[in-house]
Amino acid sequence: MASLPAGVSFLVCTYNSASRIGETLACLARQEGVGAVAWEVILVDNACTDGTAQIARTNWDDLGAPVPLRIFQEPRPGKNYAVELAFNQVQYRYACIVDDDNRLAPDYLRTGYELLQTNPQIGLLGGQNTGTFDVPPPTWFSAFQVFYAIGEQRSHQDGSVLPTGNIGTNVLWGAGMFVRTELWRALRELKFQSLFSGRQGTKNLTAGEDDELCYVAQMLGYEVWYWPLLRLQHHMAAGRLTEEYRNRLFYGTVWSQARLKVYRDVLSSPAGKKPGSATNLLKDILYMSRTVAQRVLSVDYARALLHDDTLQVMGRHHQLLTLYDFMRNFRQIQRYYMLVEAFKQRASQYHAKLTV
Repeated sequence: MASLPAGVSFLVCTYNSASRIGETLACLARQEGVGAVAWEVILVDNACTDGTAQIARTNWDDLGAPVPLRIFQEPRPGKNYAVELAFNQVQYRYACIVDDDNRLAPDYLRTGYELLQTNPQIGLLGGQNTGTFDVPPPTWFSAFQVFYAIGEQRSHQDGSVLPTGNIGTNVLWGAGMFVRTELWRALRELKFQSLFSGRQGTKNLTAGEDDELCYVAQMLGYEVWYWPLLRLQHHMAAGRLTEEYRNRLFYGTVWSQARLKVYRDVLSSPAGKKPGSATNLLKDILYMSRTVAQRVLSVDYARALLHDDTLQVMGRHHQLLTLYDFMRNFRQIQRYYMLVEAFKQRASQYHAKLTV
């Protein structure tokens, strides 16, 4: 596999972002201290209907077009489709996924590039996000900000802030994530099949592809790093600060829970073990059922209902829905285990071949 030249390709996947793409591009144009670093911006119009691509071109030209802006069309709704198209066009060794509401700090490119250049074991690299808002955030926002990819990134295991550097088997948000391009090329060579299609504008708020990418990177032998000095502002439009949108975003993760559990189980399972067997899955359902029953019948849940503790109440409902989804899709989940176990085996063989 021929190595690409050192440099960074920023991947901006957009859906109807005519009103916000200008500031996103302006922050890219203001990157400082890059010296002789080669870089480019790849923008994918993901089924936009508001002229985003043409507005982006005009804005970039007005900013002096510091590097090439290459624009592509992806008519299939879903961020995963757009990201795949963008990766197929990269010209440099590193890529950085920039959502159309991400405003990168001026040293983002330099910091990420230097870390990747000096640490070849890093496959994925992410940082810390702060929020900016069209309108003052509602009182409930701080309790839910993690679902908006805002704040310090935390462990899915115990909720602690991720350590600086290698985060082990934890995961990162996709917003602002650097990806070593050879990792993506390895996925293509191994015929990787994602279990996700990504969010589809504001119609489908189900996600999970960011976590999935972290897990498959670890299967391929790469490290996933968190670096708090990588900073971006995640801008919240007024329409994303309603209770209706919040609830759709929160419950949209129900659909992804079983799929991500498959990755965690397979990743942590020793060779020869079959976590996706019918017996093990039935044990999981029994354990989940007992846990959900204990939490729903608890004094804490009754207190949350009495005191209108929205996050606690929604959390219990989320667990109930996750259990229902797991039971309803039992056979499909068995198939997911087969697909991920097969990929893990191919990834192990691929990694072994590279390290010989």
